[in-house]
Amino acid sequence: MKIVPDTSVIVDGRITKIVLDKDYHGCEVIVPKAVISELENQANKGRETGFKGLGELTELQKLCA
Repeated sequence: MKIVPDTSVIVDGRITKIVLDKDYHGCEVIVPKAVISELENQANKGRETGFKGLGELTELQKLCA
């Protein structure tokens, strides 16, 4: 199963909960470049949502390892 999250699902942490749910065990998460760019843009402007979203992506990466 492939999951393509939008920015809001990443920022509020729902994507990690979804990935950890046993119904979605082994799923593939595809993060569009546009989502990463939006989070970087928000972080560059000093917005908490940008930092939180980038932190969430880091946590997702750790789950994959």
